[in-house]
Amino acid sequence: MKGERKRQAGRFLSGHKVLFKRQRLQATSGTQTEYNIPSTSKCHTETAGFNIHPLFGQDSPGSHRILRPRSEKKGDNYHFEALPIEGNRIVDIVKMLEMWNSVIRGHVKQKPKTCSLPNFVLATEEKWGAAWKCSVKCTKCGFTSPVHKLYSEVHTGKRGPKPASVNLTLQSGLMDTPISNSRARLLMADLDIPPPARNSMQKLTNYVNTKTARLNTLSMREKITEVKSINARGGAMDPNVINVAVDGRYNCITIGHSKKPGQGASQAIALACETNTEHKYILAAVMQNKLCWIGAWMKGKGMQVECPGGHEGCTANLVTEAPLSELDMGRALGTEFALQNVLIKFATTDGDGRAAQGIEESLQYLHPMWKVERLADPTHLAASQFRQCSNAKFSDNMFPGKTKLEKGKFKKILSQDVKARCSLIVKNLLKDHCGNIQELKKRLPKILQATILCYDGDCSKCRVHSVVCNGNLRSNWWIRSMFLAANKFTSLQMEDNDKFILNEILKIRLSEEAIIKTRFNTNTQKCEALNRSLSVSLPKNVNYGRNAMGRLSSTILRNNIGIKGSTEGKANYLGAKLSSKTRHSLTRMENERKYYSQYKNRPAVKKRNLFTRGRKLYSFAKYKQSHSVESGYKKGQLDFQNRAITDNSLEDHSYCQ
Repeated sequence: MKGERKRQAGRFLSGHKVLFKRQRLQATSGTQTEYNIPSTSKCHTETAGFNIHPLFGQDSPGSHRILRPRSEKKGDNYHFEALPIEGNRIVDIVKMLEMWNSVIRGHVKQKPKTCSLPNFVLATEEKWGAAWKCSVKCTKCGFTSPVHKLYSEVHTGKRGPKPASVNLTLQSGLMDTPISNSRARLLMADLDIPPPARNSMQKLTNYVNTKTARLNTLSMREKITEVKSINARGGAMDPNVINVAVDGRYNCITIGHSKKPGQGASQAIALACETNTEHKYILAAVMQNKLCWIGAWMKGKGMQVECPGGHEGCTANLVTEAPLSELDMGRALGTEFALQNVLIKFATTDGDGRAAQGIEESLQYLHPMWKVERLADPTHLAASQFRQCSNAKFSDNMFPGKTKLEKGKFKKILSQDVKARCSLIVKNLLKDHCGNIQELKKRLPKILQATILCYDGDCSKCRVHSVVCNGNLRSNWWIRSMFLAANKFTSLQMEDNDKFILNEILKIRLSEEAIIKTRFNTNTQKCEALNRSLSVSLPKNVNYGRNAMGRLSSTILRNNIGIKGSTEGKANYLGAKLSSKTRHSLTRMENERKYYSQYKNRPAVKKRNLFTRGRKLYSFAKYKQSHSVESGYKKGQLDFQNRAITDNSLEDHSYCQ
């Protein structure tokens, strides 16, 4: 067999001249024995189980290097001890049937009469990742089958052994879960399946990561072509103009970090979601990555290397000291769109980053006069309005209550109510004027005036200008609002300064600038939803420095083409093939996902959820009236606090004199 001599080079060969000379020199020099060895002996003596060299007699201890156990002769009475069969295995059922058919045919061909009723046992078993190879043996006649592969192979076009399809699909499936190879091995051990080696799993992970990222790139380009065709069928003047919503995600909960300088995050992701169609496909995604395990290991060994790109296999694309920037990621998104001959006219973002500016700068390299208008996200704008109202410094007499804590609770209730009221006003205005911004802007000053008077207790202008308050005693906004009515919040004692502050807070949503920025009612909620999905495949408490892009690509695939399309597409792209029953199960999963997605958007379901939310508010307010709802938690309440630090009172200390 090819390679047999190389693999067994250390095996003792009786009578080998070089080995014979080496042993004689070792024996005469006293390294192994001090016996006088006759040089005329040319025969050798056999003992039970060992071959003794002719240089040594039976009474001589000889050298331990030349003793090898002799293989036992297998006579008719030889009893074969089968390997213990225990635990579970992952096998291909078709390959297993092929193995048994081959074994039975081979047994009948070699032992046609002597063994009419064979008894097969497991002879050898070899692990190939999560797959297995094995051979069987008949305990009656000694027939041994060749080794059979109980898995389907994937032809990768490379030299070497072909990987098993189950190993590739295992890595493809792990990209949609929060667990990595270490936890996958533990899970298989819990199922009593011998887990694969970690090194082999990591190699396949790197391979599947590259293939998945490439497949997602091709899929996103197909979606761009699909959106262009939809624009053309809709009569757009330029089908290449696509509007997007952009949002960023960092792999850290907080921006800062207590243990390292700069930002706390080491990876950042920017997603671009189209807003032209109801599908809201993800058309582009970029990642800034500071993590490189190889570079960190080499630096720990004292090597002078620089990341990114300073050594082979570097996974980082940003230096460690550089900040993660949504502006730079916006430039990368704009470059990707420019390569696909796509122009971005409107980009909806939140108030945190400047991705729209980055897209504009990239597109201007090909189209110098092109402008990208940044639109505001109404959801983030409403959240900003809530925060500013909560932090506003109103007068002490504005809210009911005796203590500062009670006044703070009513202040929070007012912040929630202002946020909900402004959102409802904008929704009704867009519906009444059919999106006519010019007519809508004319009504804003009177709406602001009527809203301020309503909160002050005067509903005389609400019937005409308030939009959401009828001004009646039984159907005004104080009764209609779930936040105010549930907590029995009936009046505000506002001063002129309080009215001015509240007016400025209302302008966050009800000013002309805010209406123009939100006139298309586009938002980044699709990007936020994908960010929540990324919390499954890319949790923030785990660093995937090398294969983060593959996990991101797998999540985008599942969002763009569904559960069945992504799972089956990844398997086909890797060279594997899913069975019909598996495809049927994936179809049911996809149908369930579509059903629940449509179910949550039904008007009746939304209305029921709104009533459920109001009922919970009433129940909590009722419980609060008769019970203490304080948890007793206060940050740092048992820690030592220096009065000089907290109160800034340094006059009593001698060093301040």
